[in-house]
Amino acid sequence: MSASLIRRLLARKLAVGWVVSLLALLVAANAQASRTVDLASNEALCATGGHACIKGTLSYDTNSRLLTLRGRVQFAPGPGEFRITVKGSNRLGHVAFAPMEIKVRGKPTEIVDFKMIPDHPDVESWQIDHIEFVLATDLNRGTRAAPD
Repeated sequence: MSASLIRRLLARKLAVGWVVSLLALLVAANAQASRTVDLASNEALCATGGHACIKGTLSYDTNSRLLTLRGRVQFAPGPGEFRITVKGSNRLGHVAFAPMEIKVRGKPTEIVDFKMIPDHPDVESWQIDHIEFVLATDLNRGTRAAPD
């Protein structure tokens, strides 16, 4: 084999190795950038006073910025709306709130599948701040839930 042929083969092999290494780095970086954080995992999410609960998982995907609640109504006094407010802060320490309003029929074992993207793209870390339940009759009157 000539020296020039050996140099070309080595250069190709190095180029292929470099491309493979770059792709591996990109895949690893993407896997770390996208993670799902559970705010509550298969837990009872109950309104203040415990008169209405959803058992499920509330999670946040940092890549898509999607807040997801999947679960079932455990009990509720009737049709109404769960108001789950999550709170987070950005890197500068500014606090943000994201309200989730989930209408339910209030039947036990009713499936809850709710998704939303919060208005604050700079917040990556959320936690549950408070949960309320407002009966449909109170929603129609425009009143807020009474604190328990």
